[in-house]
Amino acid sequence: MSVSPVSVAVIDKKTITKAEVLRAGKDGKAVKIQAIANGKYLLTHSNDGVAPENITVKRVGKNLLVMLEGADASKPDLIIEDFFAKSGTLVGKAEDGELHAYVATDGNADHEAVALADGETSALALGEGSVDDNAGYVLASGFEWSPALIALGGLAAIVAAAGLGYVVAKDHYQDKDSGQQQGAGGGDSGGDDLHVPVIAEVVDNVGDVTGPIANGGATDDTTPTFNGTGTPGNTIEIRDGETLIGEVLVGSDGSWSFTPDKALSAGSHSITTRERNANGVVSEPSDPWEFTIDLTAPAKGTIGGVFDDTAEPAKAISNGGLTKDNTPTLTGKAEAGSTVQVWDNGKLLGTTKADKDGNWKFTTPELVDGKHDLSIVVVDPVGNKSLPSDAFIIDVDTIAPENSGIGKIIDSDGNLIDDGSATKDPHPTLEGSGENGEVVIIIDNGKVIGSTVVEGGKWTFTPDKPLDSGRHELEVVVRDPAGNESAPSDKVIIDLEGANPPVDPEPIDHLPDPDVPLAGTIDTIFKDNNDAGIRYPIENGGAVNDQTIIITGTGVPGDLITIYLLGEEGNSYIFSTTIGADGKWEFTTPELAEDNYDMRGVFSHDGVVTGKTDIFNVTVDVTPPEQPEVGIEGLFGALSLNDLLAAEGHALFAEESNSAEGQDIKTSLLNGLEFNESVNMLTQQGVAINDSISEPLSGVHYDVQDI
Repeated sequence: MSVSPVSVAVIDKKTITKAEVLRAGKDGKAVKIQAIANGKYLLTHSNDGVAPENITVKRVGKNLLVMLEGADASKPDLIIEDFFAKSGTLVGKAEDGELHAYVATDGNADHEAVALADGETSALALGEGSVDDNAGYVLASGFEWSPALIALGGLAAIVAAAGLGYVVAKDHYQDKDSGQQQGAGGGDSGGDDLHVPVIAEVVDNVGDVTGPIANGGATDDTTPTFNGTGTPGNTIEIRDGETLIGEVLVGSDGSWSFTPDKALSAGSHSITTRERNANGVVSEPSDPWEFTIDLTAPAKGTIGGVFDDTAEPAKAISNGGLTKDNTPTLTGKAEAGSTVQVWDNGKLLGTTKADKDGNWKFTTPELVDGKHDLSIVVVDPVGNKSLPSDAFIIDVDTIAPENSGIGKIIDSDGNLIDDGSATKDPHPTLEGSGENGEVVIIIDNGKVIGSTVVEGGKWTFTPDKPLDSGRHELEVVVRDPAGNESAPSDKVIIDLEGANPPVDPEPIDHLPDPDVPLAGTIDTIFKDNNDAGIRYPIENGGAVNDQTIIITGTGVPGDLITIYLLGEEGNSYIFSTTIGADGKWEFTTPELAEDNYDMRGVFSHDGVVTGKTDIFNVTVDVTPPEQPEVGIEGLFGALSLNDLLAAEGHALFAEESNSAEGQDIKTSLLNGLEFNESVNMLTQQGVAINDSISEPLSGVHYDVQDI
């Protein structure tokens, strides 16, 4: 028996928005359509466009299940999803050519489709009254040909709307196998060449982050490309949820690709595909490919600091400041896991990653001298970009300043000290010229002894610590505000005559502890009070038998370090020196009083305290210990003088039976001590010697050393 397939059309007022062929037969699957508000659902036979006379309906939740005549209620032919949430009417075209609503066959209004309770079933048939005529119907924009249109051919204007292709397709569809059902699957259904298509990948083609979008991933591309496989020559329907977003033909190699013309909205998307053959048979849907379109830009990031890391330790560069480092390091904050683009005057310098806490770090490539307007842009994992950060401006200057050298040297009376001449003034004044703001570092015999700043184009320097007697080779190095240093100037040589005046200690009652960070160090203390001048290091907490100790450490080049010493006995001293260009400093103290000293260094720059050292402890002790008294009993305890003298070979005191024992005693107890022969001579001349003598033996040689 030949059964004409039944189609369903979804009608919104006078517009046909969707049409599907129902799957007839035992192996057919229910067609699912989404309800629309106040829609009409038209059932028609494909051969004549007339509706089935009798159907059965059942409510399941918000869905309406439709069974054609003779169908099992457990196997519906049609499911209208959300029918009871959006209202609507089941209609069919009767033999009078008019559209009639399906009504309950028992006439009970509670058994109408729209009135069913959840789980109820009702038999329906076409009612007597018409609900609409068949005039004025049009296809929705973009509606492509479907076999279901054949059943709608009786509606006025449908043939014209579908065009000549409708007629050709109708003849082909009906003549090809008019005695067989047109449904999904294989066998006699016309679906031998039909397979479930596959979505192989979804690709992001826009923005900074492109490439495959993972199933379950995210993208900023609103028109991603979908690639997959199917049966050559068949059509792939691409749906976003229940919405058809496009169709594409499968190529001869079995592949297909589709990019939507209309942008997808922000949010979650579930893409499925179905394959349709030339007979209009549609496959089951593919597995969904789900992703999120994220169009929300991340918050703009920050540049927290820019650092000159040519210095040790690294030095912060102020916003708008100067630096000699043409590869500075930037740090800041951004969205965790994001990519940070670093820009300079509109040019991309490079990128870095923000860690899980949102921290990022970037060292620039080599920058040219001049002003640099640095900013960052944050790019999230899908490619959305933030607004640029606030600018951080630096001025790079790598050109060393000019060094005009030492202009002149004068003594405290104003007398000029010429190059190569002598002076008795241990505090001579050096003068010169330069650019305002430059720092002039004064070097004496290869060691930095201080610095000064150029003001009004001039500089002067008088050493705080008196110069030692002898030859002094004086030179200067100029450092500009960016930190660039000139080569040393020509040396000016002077000789200082006479001894240095004594240095009076400056009294203090406590070590300073300014509220500044630990920066720089007191590294090592040395003593060199030996003929060879060899330096011996003294550990923190150690003792030294040298009153002029050498203190060394590290800090920021050009800064001033002031060293405070405070002893337990009330002795105190304050010294200062300038840190060298290599970041190291060294100071030899004048003669210190014996005491247990705590010392601390305090760093300053242009008069501003910038850091401090930990406390270093050392004891100055040059007093030797007292010489101990060494007597007979003190050295030898119970050993008698007779035994000692007998061991030396003097017969007057020797006893035959004990001679060997005395020799052993000498070997084991005297330990090489030497006795003057005068002791023996006096004894041979009859001088009585008592073994209780407590005075030191004149013939015993000993040394006591303080170590």
